[in-house]
Amino acid sequence: MRQFPIALLALIAALFASCSSNDCKIQGTIEGGNDGDTLLLITDQEKGIPFDTIFVKDGKFEYELALDSTTLCFVQTQKGNNILPFFLEPGNITITIKDDPALSTISGTHLNEEWQALNSAASQYQKEMTQMMEAAQDTTQATQEALKAKAMETTQKLSAKFYQTAEKNIDNELGYLLVTNPAMLTEDQVLTLINKMPKKMRSRKQIQEIEQYLKYMGNGPSADGNTKIEDFSAPTPEGKTVSAMSVVGANELTIIDFWASWCGPCMKEMPHMVEIYNLYKDKGLGILGVSLDTDKEAWTAAIKQTGATWTHISELNRNSKIAQQFGVNAIPFTLVVDREGNVLASGLTGNDLEDFVRDNLKK
Repeated sequence: MRQFPIALLALIAALFASCSSNDCKIQGTIEGGNDGDTLLLITDQEKGIPFDTIFVKDGKFEYELALDSTTLCFVQTQKGNNILPFFLEPGNITITIKDDPALSTISGTHLNEEWQALNSAASQYQKEMTQMMEAAQDTTQATQEALKAKAMETTQKLSAKFYQTAEKNIDNELGYLLVTNPAMLTEDQVLTLINKMPKKMRSRKQIQEIEQYLKYMGNGPSADGNTKIEDFSAPTPEGKTVSAMSVVGANELTIIDFWASWCGPCMKEMPHMVEIYNLYKDKGLGILGVSLDTDKEAWTAAIKQTGATWTHISELNRNSKIAQQFGVNAIPFTLVVDREGNVLASGLTGNDLEDFVRDNLKK
């Protein structure tokens, strides 16, 4: 048998080790998983077509693949009721899938650890906001004001964490994800982050579109009373497809409210929106909620929790075509239109929105 020199064997071993440096190994557990259950791996967000399937055994699963680049991926359960985003990147990734998506976790590699920390902070934030909203219902005015101040401080802390995480990861796929899905970032922060991106990433089509929009287009259609919205439609929580103009045409003024249950500022704004609606619904005001949620249960629970009794629709897609139609890159975002669908105002929230509604409704 031919003998290889020790140095040559070491070189071969090193070559094999370098070839496997881009290997991605996934292992995990799924709550209530049965033998033969499947998990779908999806990287195509537009079409949602799986590129591979993982089989579950004894409530566990394993998967390996070689990577050319780091990619955002979604693992979807067999019933499709739990979709968990994570990053396919070199290394060992551990995924724990729970029946409650908020309790599912990802760990083991740099981006997934960063992503998990952000998700944990967002989950804690949502829990705290819910507690504060419940506490504010039966208390004094002074206590309510204190809770509002605390809610603002809590929101600012989470927003700062989102920005810091995006800035820290501005040269990788996590930073790209946060900039292109800026739930907790202001428009100025998004532009600042884009300016810090590597040239190659900044040249991506979606980044260029966002940058152009923020610099030159403003937020939403022109609010000059001469710009009419194009009709659109989507399903309600009950599954009935409703067109925007069917709601708009029934009211003197209609607020089209882009929001989501996962958006902290949206949930913070919702009590004021409910107040405006209750004050002016009998004077000709309507509201059409357009949600960017992807989880139907979270969407419907937020509607019930906030008492938002107006018409709600959603494509259950974070990359909402309706939002794209109106150039909405950050939420909450509102349009105010008249009965014919002419845009009278855009981007108003809080007291500014209430003042506009009051001043423009017929007495």
